[in-house]
Amino acid sequence: MLGAEAVLTWPTFGHLDRLDLANILSAADDLAERKFSPIAARIDAEEPLFVEGRVLVHDDVAQAFHAYADAGLLGAGLTLENGGLQLPSCISTALMAIFGAACNPAAGYGFLTTAAARVIQAFGDTWQKSTFINPMRDGIWTGTMCLSEPQAGSALGEIRTRAVLRDDGSYDVTGTKMWISGGDQDFTANIIHLVLARIDGGATNASGLSLLIVPKMNLDGESNGVATIGLNHKLGHRGTSNCALEFGAKGPSIGYLIGKPHLGLSYMFHMMNEARIGVGVTAAATAYAGFRHATEYAQTRFQGRDRETGLPMAIIGHADVQRMLLLQRAICEGGLCLCLYGARMVDDAFSHPDISEASRARIRLGLLTPLVKHWCSERGLEANSLAIQVMGGAGYARDHPVERLFRDQRLNTIHEGTSGILAIDFVLRGVRSDGGATLLQFLQEIVSDLSSIQGQHEVALFEALVTCVSNIQECTAKLVTGREVDARAWASPFSIFVGDTIVAWLWLRQIKALRGKIGGAAPAKRAASLCFIQLILQQSLAVSKNILDGMPAPYGELDPRFMVG
Repeated sequence: MLGAEAVLTWPTFGHLDRLDLANILSAADDLAERKFSPIAARIDAEEPLFVEGRVLVHDDVAQAFHAYADAGLLGAGLTLENGGLQLPSCISTALMAIFGAACNPAAGYGFLTTAAARVIQAFGDTWQKSTFINPMRDGIWTGTMCLSEPQAGSALGEIRTRAVLRDDGSYDVTGTKMWISGGDQDFTANIIHLVLARIDGGATNASGLSLLIVPKMNLDGESNGVATIGLNHKLGHRGTSNCALEFGAKGPSIGYLIGKPHLGLSYMFHMMNEARIGVGVTAAATAYAGFRHATEYAQTRFQGRDRETGLPMAIIGHADVQRMLLLQRAICEGGLCLCLYGARMVDDAFSHPDISEASRARIRLGLLTPLVKHWCSERGLEANSLAIQVMGGAGYARDHPVERLFRDQRLNTIHEGTSGILAIDFVLRGVRSDGGATLLQFLQEIVSDLSSIQGQHEVALFEALVTCVSNIQECTAKLVTGREVDARAWASPFSIFVGDTIVAWLWLRQIKALRGKIGGAAPAKRAASLCFIQLILQQSLAVSKNILDGMPAPYGELDPRFMVG
């Protein structure tokens, strides 16, 4: 459906063929089934420990990580020059979905390591690449990104971590970082932290930040003064250590500047945007895992009797259970398509041989990236909640995985930018910044694609999408020309509405791709797409009508003193 095979004709991916991709996906599926799925419940129940300044992680995590590294998957997104597989993003993102569904907390160490290595690959100097990438690719070292601080949170302009130039060109780094996933563990020899900090001469806001490589251990094997001062005990993702780190606490923490001074945030966004698509796909995969467990339960749990025969009935025969299962499928399969479409835009943006096509894709990718993460995490949480509901009392008991999956999913609405921040980013930077031109151009392509629809099963989808596109066009005009405070106030519901519309269009493309190919799957796909329209898109349309009618949001300008009482 996404034309992934076409990218193999491009110079960047000419070393691969369809069989290579099939074998890699198959091997990953087998590894996830053997090493990741079986440990998910254990590492959730037996989370990392903080003992005498050391973080101890469950041995199952270590074994899964090293198996992942031994399979070469840490190099999925690295270049051939750096010993990687140089896979298309649409394939490496599909790999993330497989491991995200199996056990995202264990897979997270690998995802972060690859992302950090790719930042060094993109912006590091020759020495940095030759020193750090190979051990990270081979799983000897892991990687992290260190942005947030206790007083700063998402307000990166408030970062206080400092880096002072040394005589040898390196830097002394001092400061505290908070919420660092994989920030400490005991199963690799070193951890390579990518740290946002301030060096002399930079602006006092976020634009003045620089990015440095700060290893946990110096290259001679001695401590680099990075201390773990505590673990954060999270609602979900309990198998992933989440740390508060103090740089310069136990002697100097030596760091190495990546690229040019004061451009750290732009470098870090290379990792953050990749991570946002990653969070989106793991959110969709977590929703899918919940759907699969709920479906299996509904097929084997008997409750109530068939009205005609009087025989005991599996709950999957009840209309409301079918509604909840179809709605989950509509969300998670639609979300997977949205993420993989975004990943295909990454391939086009950075590897397409046609410069104009690459430019077009980069613009669209900038628009879609916050939407991918925001939509999949918010709608994915709804899907995981439905999985619990299908299973009734069994759903919220820890005997079954859907309770754990719901807790894991809840973190995705926070990771790599909260839903609200990403919605505002989408509306202010993605829509208002160019007068809505990029979004409207995308909508025009959707309309052109709709013109090719044939077949009675897609009529309802066609009509709903035409209405949605029209409403988005009108809403965009109001959000672009109106007050910024109103754009911020409506950002979250508007972003979800746009995401709903794009996912509905991707559902249409799925149905079209199925024609005459997979007869057994087509009825369920069509049912899920219609469920998406009736139970998601129609509700979302109601929100758009509020924007169009000029209804002011009851928030945004309310005096905080009167918010309570």
